[in-house]
Amino acid sequence: MQVDAVRGLFESPPMKSRPLTGLRVIEVAMFAPDATGMHLADLGAEVLKVEEPGLGDPARLLGVPYRGESSATRRWNRGKSSLMLDLRSQEGQAVFRDLVREADVVVEGMRAGALERRGLGYAALLEVNPRLVFASVSGWGQAGPYRSLGSHGLAFDAFAGLAPPRTVAGRTSRPLGHVWQGLEAGPLYAALGILAAVLRARATGDPCHVEVSQADAAATWNGWRIAHDALAASGVPADDEALAALESAAELSGRADEIDLTARDVRYQYYDAIDGPVLLMATETRFWKSFCEAVGRSDLFERWPGRPHADHDYGNDALRRELEDIFATRTRADWVRLFIEHDIAGAPVYRDGETHSDPHFAARGLWLDEQVHGLRLVAPPIRIDGEIAVAERCSPVAGGQTEQVLRSLLGYDDERIEQLRSAGAIPERRP
Repeated sequence: MQVDAVRGLFESPPMKSRPLTGLRVIEVAMFAPDATGMHLADLGAEVLKVEEPGLGDPARLLGVPYRGESSATRRWNRGKSSLMLDLRSQEGQAVFRDLVREADVVVEGMRAGALERRGLGYAALLEVNPRLVFASVSGWGQAGPYRSLGSHGLAFDAFAGLAPPRTVAGRTSRPLGHVWQGLEAGPLYAALGILAAVLRARATGDPCHVEVSQADAAATWNGWRIAHDALAASGVPADDEALAALESAAELSGRADEIDLTARDVRYQYYDAIDGPVLLMATETRFWKSFCEAVGRSDLFERWPGRPHADHDYGNDALRRELEDIFATRTRADWVRLFIEHDIAGAPVYRDGETHSDPHFAARGLWLDEQVHGLRLVAPPIRIDGEIAVAERCSPVAGGQTEQVLRSLLGYDDERIEQLRSAGAIPERRP
């Protein structure tokens, strides 16, 4: 078989704009760090996922599988190629070094030091690729007391204060319907760091070790609250101006003797329409004036004109009662149309199961092709020249491209491949 024909078995089909075409990534990852390679593959990078013979990435069993694959791996591994390689064996390590020699990036998405323990850490791989970008994506980072703590999913948000407990039937319980933030943010930060490092490597030849912790990412996303609480508990003379600034940014309830500011908010608040809540964001004079005129209540603006900028009118219960009556007269869709027509800031507020029915969601074309990806999935938010940047090939079965990769990328012949099979470095040929 010709090399070009073999290459076509595991490369994504061409699209109009694939900015990372030509970037080769070797990924050794499990669970959510898989998303690092997903982001790069969506933009055209060639991502070779190295999995342990046997099960492979345990994310393949995460949750309820659909047609033999979990929804997690169908999403996180889309657009990649998979080869199985035993990195505990000398033969497998030799093949891995050959792959790295021809790559731009290695992604280590496991506990800290996983590849180092196999003799394949950053320093060792620089011997075969001196301009390598090596990205370590882990739960807790490469240093610190939690470095070796086994954690995933909710753990990082719980650590960062993003997932406070609730009480159910008198017992402490995990949050309901929580959207994991550190888990998703960590790989995204890693992809950003990788691209910055690749730009430098191509300009200067300098290698780079990128490190991202999912716990750090969760803390970053809750940064306003963490900074406020640390300052408040520091024991140093209070900087009331700084505390007030951080308190406002984090939308906290205020000090112990104050009422919840978000509940007292009036012009930046949820209001019940006929069929569900809507968000009014009339904290600037122009939006507030436009709203009052649009609903035929200029008297409200005359009575409470407010400050020009960022005026939430906290605690104005009389105005809030007026607005509650006004919003109860129309549907959410009616209010959104009014907001658009009269240049008023606001949005519909949806509960579970409602977002996908919104006409804007539909117009954005955010469903991936179910025939390609094997499951209904939401597309990534990046568009290149008007086209959604997404891998145009589904996630691979574990080790599905092992032989093709070794033949096409490394030029291994039948004898070498059979030698690797006999040594147990790669799995037996699939039936």
